[in-house]
Amino acid sequence: MHTSTIRTLIFSLLALLFASATQASDIGLSPPRLTLTGSPGQTVAETIILVTDSSAPLQVSTEINDWTFDVAGNMTFLPANSLEHSAANWISLESTDFLLKPNSSRELRVSVTIPPDAEGGTYHDMVFFRVVPPESALSGVGVVTTTRIGLTVYITVAGTEQNSAEVVDFFQQDETSLMLAVANTGNTLMRLGGSVELRDEAGEVKYNVAVPDVPILRDSEREVLLTLPEEVEAGFYVALALIQDSRGDLLVAELPISVP
Repeated sequence: MHTSTIRTLIFSLLALLFASATQASDIGLSPPRLTLTGSPGQTVAETIILVTDSSAPLQVSTEINDWTFDVAGNMTFLPANSLEHSAANWISLESTDFLLKPNSSRELRVSVTIPPDAEGGTYHDMVFFRVVPPESALSGVGVVTTTRIGLTVYITVAGTEQNSAEVVDFFQQDETSLMLAVANTGNTLMRLGGSVELRDEAGEVKYNVAVPDVPILRDSEREVLLTLPEEVEAGFYVALALIQDSRGDLLVAELPISVP
């Protein structure tokens, strides 16, 4: 068989695959995160809204997974009830398998029941909503794609909160960035905020770098890369980190840096 014939066959097969591909059907979710608080034995509930702009009806299935972060913020998903502070058994949905009508929205009740013997602190999980491909898309030659979106659920046992945090490290990563490492030593969820002020040798604030709003799970550490503004002039500065803890505390760290 000639090379040109083989090339034609390959191109024809690729064209068939792409022509047969089922495009992902988009769905949206509001809000993307629930942060709930309740007492042991109490059930708390919130309503979320799923929306679609698909011109065809979508069958949606649900699944609950545990998840965690590493220090760099990379997420790892695990089967439900894999982690010590999993809330998988606490979460129930109004419906776990349902139909979304074309170009519509649907409200869905999410309930969380805290066990009477819950140890305390913040527990978390992820509820995934997945568009189920129709059976017609699963037959024959083709590429089947689908959509999956996640609802993050945090639930704190009221009256058991122990909030504490500390700056573990603060250093100049390279010429254009700083690295900030913060440990959440408490048993509740912590979210970062605040800013890093760059002060010149006279103590005047010349630039500000925002600390991003990122979560730090209980009893864990998070490294946050802070990129210096492009307009920072060469020279010596003192970087003063004023880190806001979403639970109301302020962490402070200071670092002399040199920008070439």
